[in-house]
Amino acid sequence: MGTFFKILTALIICSFSFPANNPTTKVRDRWDFRYKGFVIGAWWGPSENEAELKFYKEAGFNVVMIGRYMQLDNYSDIEKCLKELDLARKYGLWVMFDTYTKNDHPWGGKPWQEPYDHPLHHPASLEELIWLYEKVGRHPALLGFMIGDDQGEVTPRSDACTNFLFRQPKPHLMPWLCGWISPKNLAEHNNPIANPQIYPTLYEWNLSADMLAIRYISAYANWTKECRKYGVMFWPMFNVAPPPGTDYLPSDSLTRFPAYLALVFASDGIWYFCYNGGSLQRYKEGGYETEEEVRDALTPLYWVAKKVNNRIALWGDKVIGRDCSAVFTTAFTSNPEMEKIEGLRKPGKGEFIEEMDEDLIAGVLTKKGENPLVMVVDCRVSKNWGDITSRDATIHFSPKVKKVVILERGKRQTVNGNEVKIKLEAGGGQMLEVIE
Repeated sequence: MGTFFKILTALIICSFSFPANNPTTKVRDRWDFRYKGFVIGAWWGPSENEAELKFYKEAGFNVVMIGRYMQLDNYSDIEKCLKELDLARKYGLWVMFDTYTKNDHPWGGKPWQEPYDHPLHHPASLEELIWLYEKVGRHPALLGFMIGDDQGEVTPRSDACTNFLFRQPKPHLMPWLCGWISPKNLAEHNNPIANPQIYPTLYEWNLSADMLAIRYISAYANWTKECRKYGVMFWPMFNVAPPPGTDYLPSDSLTRFPAYLALVFASDGIWYFCYNGGSLQRYKEGGYETEEEVRDALTPLYWVAKKVNNRIALWGDKVIGRDCSAVFTTAFTSNPEMEKIEGLRKPGKGEFIEEMDEDLIAGVLTKKGENPLVMVVDCRVSKNWGDITSRDATIHFSPKVKKVVILERGKRQTVNGNEVKIKLEAGGGQMLEVIE
């Protein structure tokens, strides 16, 4: 108890001297996170069983969750949490700790004095987060704490939790809020991460495949603009969970598309909303204990995600710290909804991209002192499985471009001149380095 009250007293004292947000410093730059690379996360991903963690690691995920979903009915079992952290570390996985617990099982055993918003569970209060920090905050696999889910704004509780994490000697643990919180609201409370839930394939499956893709483009463009304005990181969370009455949909192309599209807009990470059963793997209470069981439970979406993630893992860290300086598109040109999306440009004479084939979107990613990167994504998508074949696509850059490098794992293919031809899967993407 003595340690608890020392920490709480120090926090209260610090809160009175909390400086106003410095408008000259991006919110994201005030923090010094343990992992500064590109996040590839799964919500709700593997169970705590070793075999499942191994398959998620092999699928290119680098961040998993522990807490309410992995523990299910064993809420607030801190010893179980520590074992899960150790197991994640064994496989080189970072952990976001989901602080939600049942109302009758508060972290640390001390009931929360405020009324609960949910009849069954709640995210950690400030006192509970302080207790958790003492128990697991120094574990080398811990990346941060999820302090709120399905939120539309930063609440006083989540603000206090963010403030506590920021006030540590080194603000290195991420204060993760998931929902639809505006970057402006996040920045006002010194929270550095926007993680919007973007789920057209879950809530609007009645739309055409083209409209679902346009929904993604519009959401990413709007969130990117606001995140850049307020200095907040952008982690889009996209849906691969099945709509009601379906199996492991969305389709292969509508799984690739939002993942690759995130790099067009220079995101800092991606999160799959896979919700365990029915998408990347079928659900089994208690999880799968052997590799053979896991392998038999994998759906076709697992193999799509594995290929996508392992390619993005190569490119993602190259995107961190870059600005999306322009987005060119030749996709959905007859759809008036595309005209409503701000910031999209058409290739043309005098532009960085002068010509490119139809149904493409390309983001120009720039950083001072480095060659531009261009992420090109094929916008051909379908609600059916595997009915769109791969194709060759041509991009013609400005005459100033001397070489184009096609970036792939373990190899770099250099093309002399300002025109390049690449092979793209439906909804797939390719990263290019452009040398002027």
